[in-house]
Amino acid sequence: MLLHIAAGALIALAPPQGTDTTFAVSPAHRLKVADFGGEVRIRTWERNEMRVQADHSRREHVVVEQTGTEVRIRPSSWSPDFEFDIEGDNVDVSMRFEGARAPAMVDYEIIVPVSMPIDVAGLFTDVTIEGPVGEVNVRVLEGDVEVIGARGAVSARTGEGDVTIEDVQGALRLSSIDGEIQVSNASGEITAETTDGDITLEDVRATSVELESVDGDLWYSGTLSAQGFYSFITHDGGVTLEIPRSASARVSVATWDGDLATDFSVQVPERLRGRRFEFTLGAGGAQIEIEAFDGDIEINYYQPGE
Repeated sequence: MLLHIAAGALIALAPPQGTDTTFAVSPAHRLKVADFGGEVRIRTWERNEMRVQADHSRREHVVVEQTGTEVRIRPSSWSPDFEFDIEGDNVDVSMRFEGARAPAMVDYEIIVPVSMPIDVAGLFTDVTIEGPVGEVNVRVLEGDVEVIGARGAVSARTGEGDVTIEDVQGALRLSSIDGEIQVSNASGEITAETTDGDITLEDVRATSVELESVDGDLWYSGTLSAQGFYSFITHDGGVTLEIPRSASARVSVATWDGDLATDFSVQVPERLRGRRFEFTLGAGGAQIEIEAFDGDIEINYYQPGE
């Protein structure tokens, strides 16, 4: 299929069995994908082209708009004015349908140039982004989010679903109201929060960390930056840290109904109930703050690869 896209033009693609088209694009362009429901899968290749494949019903088709700075892709029945925001436990949704019918399910498979920044928004949508893309921003109301290999900042928010991040170099801002967050082999500043779900950071090299959960366990294994700040707060869950034997940090822990255990040579009080306990590891470079209202706290040695 040949497709010519002029700047600012809207193109409706409606082959009987779905959509499959390839067109030239600059890696500096930002890809914006909107989907009412389905799956969005994005990966990279070494071409200044974008390939869009989409499975959808005969009554649906895909609209592509390319401007001087963006490529926008959406189902024809889904309004470009679609907006929603997730903030804490609150979800605000604003939408408009094109025509009288409700949006149909669309599954996307999109290949983009290396380093292209990506935005994805959907209501009932699973999102997978794999490869050295640039900045990533994903918002879904209900669905899982997976980002592997990104080389820029990643923001991922879901109302109900899990967030999985692997092999990412860049700041992370992650949230799920009802789901787990898992991060492995990542570097940069990391902020993650859940209402009902565990947060796990494994083999990370974070310059700063802020983890918070209302009802979930927090687990961190990785190195500490010399002047980094590391905060772990959970109301109904435990906190486990695995940090190097040579760690240099000022540590503050507090729990109302839990115990503290550690591999480090620290004289732990017999009772911590309602108390804050502070101690120093090494020269006290980084700052660690831990609060677990109803859960145990463990600070153990980090063993990379285990």
